Amino acid sequence: MKNKIRYLSPWIVSRRRILMILVGFVLLLGLLPLSCAKVQLDDSNRKEALLAEIPFQLHGSMIVTELSVDGSTPLDFIFDTAAGGTIISARTAARIGIAGDETVSREGATGMASIVLSTKHVVDAGDLRFQNVTLGIAKLDHVEKWLGMPIDGVIGWEILSQYAVRVNYDTMRIEIYDNKRFDYDLGVSGYPVEVQGTVIFTNITVAFKSSNTFTGKAMVDTGSGNTISFNTPFTEENDLLAEMDTYYERETQSLSTISSRIYTTMLANLSISDYKFTAVPASIAIAETGALSWSGIMGILGNDVLKRFNIFIDLQQQRMSLEPNRLYHEMFEVNCSGVELVMDDAFQRVIIDHVYVGSPAYEAGLKVSDEIVQINEASASDFQLQQIRSMLSQDGKEVEILIDRKGELHNYLFILQPLIE
Repeated sequence: MKNKIRYLSPWIVSRRRILMILVGFVLLLGLLPLSCAKVQLDDSNRKEALLAEIPFQLHGSMIVTELSVDGSTPLDFIFDTAAGGTIISARTAARIGIAGDETVSREGATGMASIVLSTKHVVDAGDLRFQNVTLGIAKLDHVEKWLGMPIDGVIGWEILSQYAVRVNYDTMRIEIYDNKRFDYDLGVSGYPVEVQGTVIFTNITVAFKSSNTFTGKAMVDTGSGNTISFNTPFTEENDLLAEMDTYYERETQSLSTISSRIYTTMLANLSISDYKFTAVPASIAIAETGALSWSGIMGILGNDVLKRFNIFIDLQQQRMSLEPNRLYHEMFEVNCSGVELVMDDAFQRVIIDHVYVGSPAYEAGLKVSDEIVQINEASASDFQLQQIRSMLSQDGKEVEILIDRKGELHNYLFILQPLIE
């Protein structure tokens, strides 16, 4: 595993696929300027500007909060800064009686996809009410199976376009500020970002193990569970595939039916604003159409990096503020087992969705469709899916896994080892 390895995979669900699915929700709308009086934002007036605080939970690197649609009971929505439209799952829409008005085409990560729209809805987020919301009805099955929990929808621009927003991971609250009355001065922690339509971009710098360094702008995407995913034009212009040391690869899809090839490798470091991270896993995309084929940008910056900061986004000023939080010093997790895990349709069983050839799990004998029953003699049902992934990301640890294969129990013992270094 220390030498260069090459893993081939057909259609799988992985932590990076959530990137491809949620980028498909970006609807390119216009940004309307707001006229406000300038106010210095600090601890003395932060509460005065604060309109609402919306609690959230972190599932892996995904922000999940509760919203209500048309007076419904609380629904679980992903907060995604790259979601230009508000999405509701097809299953939830059917359950609460939401029907589509028209079908439109939208560009996803790898191509065009059809979205059913439903207009004139009310969305309640904490103490805030959003009127005349257009919902995109879409299947979120892959997102749900990867997260290990039912998801009712995705929201982002609906909030960001009307308010200044701070995602506070120390208090686990999304703080909503009135930027119609306040033109925030974010102080030394603030820096400019670029907004195109409904997409927010920030500049980042990365270095590969070859010591070659690259700088470019990346989409700010809390709905992506990865670190950084490089777009195809940037990859080809800079020959990034030649920069890879150890890596593995797979095919993935978004809302469209067109697939792309994704390589996963290790960066020496990644810098954003004044902050630098070392040993960062990264994805390199080869796609012919869709958002991953956009030119002029480096790629997509995901929440596995962003969650390490309390982030303040003020689109009125087109500025963002980064404050290191309790997650800042956590090491990035690396696949050390060689398996990709999902939940079954009932969210009761942990299923192996893919096994990388040559990995510890492959050499031990684990197979696709195996159900993980126990890990180190503890029941898999006692853990959330992300907890199991973390347990299988501990380099050098011996792990014992009991699986159910077509009704027969099998026990496997192997030592975890990173697929990329």
